[in-house]
Amino acid sequence: MVENLRISASNFMKLVETFKQNGWEIPESDSENESRFNRFCKRLSILESEEQELIIDLTKNYMVINANEYLTHTLSLLNRLYKDGPEVFTKTTKFYVLPLIAPQDVKKTKSSQCMWYNFQDEHIKLNPIFKGKKLIYCDQTKFSWIQGIKENEKVILLDDYIGSGETAISAINWLSEQFGVHSNKMIVMSIAAQSLGLKQIAEKSDAEVFTYFERNRGISDTYEGDICDKNINTMLKIESKLKVEKEFELGYNKSEALISLIRTPNNTFPVFWKVNKKKEYAPFLRD
Repeated sequence: MVENLRISASNFMKLVETFKQNGWEIPESDSENESRFNRFCKRLSILESEEQELIIDLTKNYMVINANEYLTHTLSLLNRLYKDGPEVFTKTTKFYVLPLIAPQDVKKTKSSQCMWYNFQDEHIKLNPIFKGKKLIYCDQTKFSWIQGIKENEKVILLDDYIGSGETAISAINWLSEQFGVHSNKMIVMSIAAQSLGLKQIAEKSDAEVFTYFERNRGISDTYEGDICDKNINTMLKIESKLKVEKEFELGYNKSEALISLIRTPNNTFPVFWKVNKKKEYAPFLRD
């Protein structure tokens, strides 16, 4: 129910239109079921009208990738790569396929493992880009298999999302130090990635990175001049109300992301995922 919430009729209708444009469900007015729309209304109700307008405007560019879309988008990425014919694939005969995991996350359950599992689907194994090539799947217990790989072999590191690039760089450096594999022997593949993360990986390693959806910063790369500055300040005011920790201001490493996958990454603006003091869920779930 969204009755008695402090949202103007104008902003409420803007939110309805945004949900429709994004293809998200809007429950019946008498529905008692928990819904993203109702959670969104509750979150907006603690904000001033101008703040609400910014969040609704940002939501127009918000991307949601569900778990059942992972395989489809991965295949689309591979098909694009096959069409483009990057040398790293045409000249490689064997690929060691690993989930992208930073050293501090080894033995933890990460979304990259879902990507790794999906990559074993027959439609991927039989994709034209891998015709005549061998795929060796290595879970966390078999990372050592990449040690001593040959000239015509590469390591594929899989993840669903690259934010600031910090995790990818950490994983690349760790694998290089642990197993003696230079970063130029590594390929990072993700469904979605922030442009700033791709830039960081390119600057700090020789790994090649491929993604299907490249995402810009929600405010800094979208608005210009005084309007951009104003929107940044408005977002910081919102985050102050929510008592967002310093490291997550504007999203982790100031990624300014607008995306949710199996779970919402902390690179996304916290207003979309941070749970409040009453432990009420935010519009997009993270915890």
